[in-house]
Amino acid sequence: MLDRVQGRTGLRIFGDTTTGVKLSGAQKALAQWSVVDDYNTVLDMSCKDTGLLRHLTQKFSLRACGIAQENEDARMLREALPDAEIFCARKEDIPWRDESFDAVFLQIDKNDADCGTALLKEALRVLKPCGQLLISVAGMPEVLRRAADFLGISDGEEHVRPRDLLKSMEEAGFGDISYRLARPFVGLAMGWKWQ
Repeated sequence: MLDRVQGRTGLRIFGDTTTGVKLSGAQKALAQWSVVDDYNTVLDMSCKDTGLLRHLTQKFSLRACGIAQENEDARMLREALPDAEIFCARKEDIPWRDESFDAVFLQIDKNDADCGTALLKEALRVLKPCGQLLISVAGMPEVLRRAADFLGISDGEEHVRPRDLLKSMEEAGFGDISYRLARPFVGLAMGWKWQ
């Protein structure tokens, strides 16, 4: 009965009961805001576990690809999700052809300086026209961070600023860019490849 109520209302009380996959807050935000469908091709640029790709492949009939940071991680992830194409590669040098993906996902931490223009241009290169880039940013929202700075209780680290991230996305060539607080302590930047 809970599944019927959740299906009719769109309300999810205890996570995603349709796939049974445990997702982090960042992965939930990416899955919730992604525009994917059957026969699409998706890339997880920060494939640390199989959660997001497993969730999407159970929900849709699609081609799932991922980039891991280490060879051993890529091997273990391929064993855990044998239908996915997971490779060890640098995010600035994605080992797929131009215009290969309908959606590209990236998860970054609050103080991750990993999201430079070179990385965003590479994501744009592998996106198909009308493809979507989604970037989840884990960390304290900017308003709370400013309050913590004012009170002297901040962590003292430099954080990813939504304004700077959106500017970098625009400079890389993305259109219709936006940023929203998708979950508590998870922001989501979204951009599209229009040409």
